[in-house]
Amino acid sequence: MNKFFTSLAFLFLLSTATFAQRILSFHAMGHDDDAIIGMSGSSAYYLKIDPSIELNGSKLVLFVQPSQALIKRLSYVNVIINDRPAFSGTLSQDSIMTVTLKLSRQDVSSDKFLKIQVKTLCTVTEDKCKDLDNPAMWMKIKSYSYLSLLKSTENFFNNVNIGNCFETMRAIAYPANPDLHDLKAVAWAYSRLKKLTLETSAFLKKVPCPTVLKITL
Repeated sequence: MNKFFTSLAFLFLLSTATFAQRILSFHAMGHDDDAIIGMSGSSAYYLKIDPSIELNGSKLVLFVQPSQALIKRLSYVNVIINDRPAFSGTLSQDSIMTVTLKLSRQDVSSDKFLKIQVKTLCTVTEDKCKDLDNPAMWMKIKSYSYLSLLKSTENFFNNVNIGNCFETMRAIAYPANPDLHDLKAVAWAYSRLKKLTLETSAFLKKVPCPTVLKITL
């Protein structure tokens, strides 16, 4: 019996850990394979981070595919997160290089964006003059690069902000014939907006739709 309960506890912990972790690929965030071309170049990503995410313990995994013609010991990948250096190194001997970086709360800007810059330096020959116009100088950031994000339950309701889901808000609209649930939803939304943005007023408007509570932008 003790073994049975121990197994159940283990499965519960495993399922909880899996549920708390979210894998989000660059492709899912709208980014296909991104080619960085030339002797030196860069690519930048601005990724919106949900307020329910805990950055401490989350990680960034980049997959970099270099041109087969590059001299790997003389070619470099640099990663900058939130305008701070996070990684620098020469290319590995793998056909696709993996760069894994731990994230922290300091990596997110004040407006909840994760800014990632990848800068490259490519070398095909040991003569920089010959390298300038060589079309074989490129690296690709693969679209299956991803963020491994942890869900946070700390101060969850204090972190919830409708403004994190919509860039701007102008009104809270409700049905012409609202029921009790509609009125509660409007009151909750107004209360949150009033608390979080004291300088911005939310205007209530009636709309003919009898079923949908709508926040207009």
